[in-house]
Amino acid sequence: MSNRRALIAAIALACAAIAIPAGAGAAVKPPQAEVATTGNDSELIETVPIGRSPASSPRVVMSLGPDELERIDVGDRLRASGEVQVSTTCLAAGPRCVGSPYEVNPKITARIVLAGSRDPAAPSLALSSTTRKLCKQQRPNRNHHCTLAIPNAETAISDVGGLPCPRTACYVNLVVTASSKHAKPGNVVVVGADEPDGSVKQDKGRLNVVQTHAAVPAPTTTSSAAIVNAGLPLTEGSDEKRRVVYSVPIPAPQKGEALAFDASFQANISELRFNTFVATRVILGDTPTSTDSKGIARPVIPLRGAATESNGFNCTLGGSGYANPCTSVKAGATRISRSALDPNTGQPATVYLNVVASAKPLNEDRTVKASRQVAISPVGRGLVVTRWRP
Repeated sequence: MSNRRALIAAIALACAAIAIPAGAGAAVKPPQAEVATTGNDSELIETVPIGRSPASSPRVVMSLGPDELERIDVGDRLRASGEVQVSTTCLAAGPRCVGSPYEVNPKITARIVLAGSRDPAAPSLALSSTTRKLCKQQRPNRNHHCTLAIPNAETAISDVGGLPCPRTACYVNLVVTASSKHAKPGNVVVVGADEPDGSVKQDKGRLNVVQTHAAVPAPTTTSSAAIVNAGLPLTEGSDEKRRVVYSVPIPAPQKGEALAFDASFQANISELRFNTFVATRVILGDTPTSTDSKGIARPVIPLRGAATESNGFNCTLGGSGYANPCTSVKAGATRISRSALDPNTGQPATVYLNVVASAKPLNEDRTVKASRQVAISPVGRGLVVTRWRP
């Protein structure tokens, strides 16, 4: 019997050796933060109806589906952020009109939820607070374009049984409402911007999620409230007049890293005699003053170095949802898809996450003295960057 047992043991050891995968001794990929973003052309619909109450007209305007999200496990953290631009339209009947004319001032809300479908009425778990803005339609202090930014907010998953969806079949939705107690059927806001011919121009925002499992190391945070340019010129060309507001260095970015960021600054038009459109974007640049992504920075993150879309609002001298001084808020997330290397030395390089802004006068004759600028000042911590290394 002892010989038989020895033979069985030998066979078992041999089988176990055969069953070991060939790559079992290779290095295991460390856990890392995963980034999901709707990217370019994120908008799913062109209009949101203006209801009598916020509950009467919710719409999912952007969504990340199960194919874009990781399985959700206990201990996961979901950090969600987003931006959406809406525009009031149809002040009077004409070619530009979308829907039926109105002079009501709709209240816009935006929030991010986890749900089992893209249905705005589906049971959901809040991943953000609700951002609210009055988007004034009435002149002379008409906002027209209104951008709602939802800052990065983190939700810890402690019980997958309490999720509103199966762990591998969840949706992250950005839900928008528009309401006014004086609204009439056919009144809508445009998701994006209305064009003179009645079409809708979109690609004005994104929805983002950074998902980390329990084993992912804690991130680091860097911030800067130092204003790079204290004014936005009004008399230069559309590209030349862009200015960097904040800049945070990203030393030696490596493929597989994740970045989440929030920024806010104040635009002051007190020295002007007219309302002004203020636009912002976030890019990855080669230098702290880069207003476009070029050179080694361009391929480091997806979408050609654009960390957010360009969007904005009309800052008004009189009362409105964006009354002077106007606060501009940016929020987003991106992943490092390629390490940054100095082309001359091959060594890791530093790139810069830059908040870029521009301004356009809305006075009727469009004549502006060259010395006039929109004054810029910091708000809070300025630009805050959270970084997960692989």
